[in-house]
Amino acid sequence: MNRLPHLAGLALAAATLAGCSPAEPTADPTAPGVDAATAESTPSRGPTESISARGNLVKKVGEPAGVTLPGQEDDPVVTFAVKDIQVDPACTSELAQAPEIGHFIVVDIEAETGSAAQFEEAFMGQDYQFNQNWWKFVDAKGTTANNIVSTPTYSCLPETEALPMEIGPAERVTGKIVLDTPSTEGTLIFDDPLSGNAWEWEVPAT
Repeated sequence: MNRLPHLAGLALAAATLAGCSPAEPTADPTAPGVDAATAESTPSRGPTESISARGNLVKKVGEPAGVTLPGQEDDPVVTFAVKDIQVDPACTSELAQAPEIGHFIVVDIEAETGSAAQFEEAFMGQDYQFNQNWWKFVDAKGTTANNIVSTPTYSCLPETEALPMEIGPAERVTGKIVLDTPSTEGTLIFDDPLSGNAWEWEVPAT
């Protein structure tokens, strides 16, 4: 899979970004509670990886994922895991509203990032994001939702529980994002334009 809309020029010099198995001897490169990630962008590199019909890497809740630069597979730029997926959760913010599209889905994420030099090479210095607008939902019948972000998704949970909007280098973060989906059964997809990778998780989580 080669989808690098923001890194086309970089690909000529460095090749496609990939996931990796972190093995940094002087520091723990994984997110809190996250095991070492396996190969990402090149399906053949990860014998345990599964590729969906959409060409995405299939993940289970708690299974690590990551992004690396070619030749730096032991030193990831980003390591993350979806720790939990909650369907129709109770909103706890004082400003909470009912979902506009259908059902709230809360995605709980832990992530850790690499050095500033890696960010400069991999993302041209941009901070990393799990932007809500980069997520998709495909229902059990295979229909992709037109939109899964609504105004109420921003007020379901207190700000203290929200994942930071932008994640810089050498950071560890944990938090949640809220999506508004038309149904409660299907597939969640994180389609990352910064690295060109895409991952998906079954809903309800198994």
